[in-house]
Amino acid sequence: MQRIRFFDIAKGIAILCVILSHSAIEAQFVVPSHFAKLIVSVCFSFHMPLFFILSGYFMHPERDFRWAKEARQLLCTYLLTGVAVLLGVTCVATIDHGSRRDALRQWGKAVFYGSGDISELTLWPVDFRIGAIWFLLALFWAHLLLHVFAKLPQTPIWVAGCFALGYVSARYIWLPWSLQSGMCAVAFLYIGYLAKQHDVLGLMQRFHWLWLAAGVVWIVDIAFFGGMSMAMNDYGTKPVLAVVGSLAGTLCLVGISECIDKVPVVGSALSLAGRSSLAILCVHLIEDDVLPWQMILVSFHEVLPQVPLTCTAFVMRLPLDLLLAAALYYVPVINEWFYPQLAKKQLGRKAVVDKA
Repeated sequence: MQRIRFFDIAKGIAILCVILSHSAIEAQFVVPSHFAKLIVSVCFSFHMPLFFILSGYFMHPERDFRWAKEARQLLCTYLLTGVAVLLGVTCVATIDHGSRRDALRQWGKAVFYGSGDISELTLWPVDFRIGAIWFLLALFWAHLLLHVFAKLPQTPIWVAGCFALGYVSARYIWLPWSLQSGMCAVAFLYIGYLAKQHDVLGLMQRFHWLWLAAGVVWIVDIAFFGGMSMAMNDYGTKPVLAVVGSLAGTLCLVGISECIDKVPVVGSALSLAGRSSLAILCVHLIEDDVLPWQMILVSFHEVLPQVPLTCTAFVMRLPLDLLLAAALYYVPVINEWFYPQLAKKQLGRKAVVDKA
C-alpha cells in the first residue's frame, strides 16, 4: 500500500511536540513561565491521542493478532531502550562519582515497572518513572485488547467498559507495564478505526464548516486546559473536554498536515520525522532520563536569561534526538525494530526472491 504522506506529517508534528512539551516541563522546573505553560497545554491536548488514533486508523482488528510483529516493534524496542537507559545512568553515576549500584537498582525498577510517571499507587515503591516509552507498552495492550473486542458482539460496549475500568481503577492502584494506560488507549484506537470505516476525513472535506467546529473545540480545550496525561490515565479537571478536545485537535492536525503536504520541502522534512517517530521517541527518552537537563538549563539560563528557556531546551535537544535517530537507522537488525518500513522492505525483497 502507498503511504499517505500527510499522516506521516501529522506524526512528525506530534513527535516534535513531544520533545517541545518535555522541554517546556523541564524549563518550568527551572524558571516557571506562562509561555512554557501554554506550550504544555497545546502539546498535551493532542500529541499522544493523535498517535493512538492514527494507529487505530490503520488497524485491522478483525484479523488475527500478530504476536511476533507486535512484540518486535513494541516490546523489543521498549526493552532495548530500557537497557540503553540503564547503561546511560551507570555512565553518568560513574562520571559524577555516584553509586552505580543505586542507579541501576532505582532505574531497573523503573524499567521493569514501565510507568510513565511516578505514582504513590504502585504495587511496590518505585522511585523513578521510565517516561515516554510507556507508550510502547500501552500500545501493545491496546492493540491486543482491540483485536479481542473486535471479535466479540457489541464491540463499542466492550471498548467503553475497558476505558471506564482503566480510568476508575487508576484512582486506586497503578499496575505495572502501563496496562491501565493501554485499557484507556483502546478507546482512542477504536475511534481511529471507526474514523477510517466511516470516512470521517471525506466527510470533513465535503462539509468544510466541520473544520471550523473542530478548531473551536480544540481552542476551547487549550484555553481551559485542566491537564491530560494518558501515561497515568489522568484526564485532568475537565476529563470530557480533554477527550473531546484531543479528538478535535487530532482532526485539526491532520487537516493542517494536508495543507503542509503541498509545501515540498517542509512536507518532506516532517514526513521523514513522522516515519522516524518511533526511533525519535526512544532516543529522546534515553537523553531525557540520562542527562541532567535541569542543571544544564540552569547554566544556560545564567548565560542567556533573555531567551525563553523552553526554546533553549528544545533547540538543544532536537538536533541531538535527530542525530541519534539517524544513527540508529544504520544499526543492522535492530534498525528494523525502530523503523518498521525497513522490515516491510526486507519482507518485500524476501517475497521477490522466493518467487524467483
